[in-house]
Amino acid sequence: MSMTVAEARNEIKSLFNQADLIEKKYPDGLITNGEDEREVKRLLAEIDTLETKLSGLEDAETRRKQILDGLDKYSKAAPGAMRPTPSAHETAAKSYISPGQQFLDSREYRELKLNGAFTSHLSRVSFNVNLEEGTSLIDWGRKSSTKTLLYGSSATSGGGFVQNDVLPGYVDIRQRELTFLDLVPRIQTVSDTIEYVYEGTFTNNAATVAEATVTTGTSGKKAESALAYSVATVPVETIAHWIPVTNKMLADAPLIRGTINGRLLLGLDLTLEAQIVTGNGTPPNLSGVLDHAINAVGLGSDSRADAIFKGRTLVRTTGKGRPTAIVLNPADWEQIRLSRENADTGTLGGYLMGPPSAVGATTLWGIPVVESEAMTSGTGVVGDFTQGCTLFDREQGAVRVGTIDDQFIRNMQTILAELRAAFVVHRPTMFTQVTGI
Repeated sequence: MSMTVAEARNEIKSLFNQADLIEKKYPDGLITNGEDEREVKRLLAEIDTLETKLSGLEDAETRRKQILDGLDKYSKAAPGAMRPTPSAHETAAKSYISPGQQFLDSREYRELKLNGAFTSHLSRVSFNVNLEEGTSLIDWGRKSSTKTLLYGSSATSGGGFVQNDVLPGYVDIRQRELTFLDLVPRIQTVSDTIEYVYEGTFTNNAATVAEATVTTGTSGKKAESALAYSVATVPVETIAHWIPVTNKMLADAPLIRGTINGRLLLGLDLTLEAQIVTGNGTPPNLSGVLDHAINAVGLGSDSRADAIFKGRTLVRTTGKGRPTAIVLNPADWEQIRLSRENADTGTLGGYLMGPPSAVGATTLWGIPVVESEAMTSGTGVVGDFTQGCTLFDREQGAVRVGTIDDQFIRNMQTILAELRAAFVVHRPTMFTQVTGI
């Protein structure tokens, strides 16, 4: 880190003060504590290093001052030299040099800047710059106010010179696609087992209470609600895969390394997504959302959109949640998205979900729709993923390279991708499984 002369001096003084405080503890001059003696020696060694650095900084400061003095000296006309009389135009041009530019060109500013005064936090810098006659801030402001300002927001001023940057074709509203893993809150963990509180039932009997009129019976008695919690544990599981690659391939096609890494990490995410959705909880599998006793609603005689809305209602009424997403298999979302008016009569009208040219977020009933191939076709989930579940990261997806078995003598390497995670559903009633869609 760069240091100014003033900073170096202050640091050396601080180190001397520290050493002096230790020395004062031993009036006879003999330090009897080994730790104090080592600290004094360390401080003196650091002082020696800083003094060497200070010497170089002072030399640089002297050199810069010499250069500035030379510039000032030889920028002036020699004694007795004839100088041409400036024209009225040159005089006017000089008088209109802005105060800010005169400030930047001044010797005072340049010297302080070269010495690092403006990068030091030790002291406040204050100095004066003499401006050319007639160019004080007041005069400059008065002269500037008399000029016609050229600006770009008006077609009658400079706006005609500013051309729009027009992209070919239409300009779409770009929005990052929401993926299933984006829905699930993530928390780091340093353990291999997660112990969590599981909410079983919640019976809300809260009610208004009349004033008691007698001291016995139920008069004025408040209602009792039921709330059941239990403690459960889930282990952190490992998801991993690998691929062997020859050294020649990595050397002759270096881009293949990035491609392999990306595909391996993608594979981890796809498997993790499948585990969070449909994992059966049998080790080493995670226990996914569908493995819990969540709400359920069938298609019946309803349309797919109607059944999903009923699932959304159960999340609101039973789980007391606020649905944050609808997760569907791409094939099921296709059926919903391509639904059209008057389908029963064979006279197809417009698309119920809007024209194919519609842009923006994909939603159903105002809730984001997330497509996941991990979701079984014919089944969907509506849920409050923010409050209902958590993904615990023990080791986020990472790529390692090494050799196994006799790969070293075969000029081969193994590229391994691995993660460790646990998944918890805190409140199953925050989710509804919609079947038959």
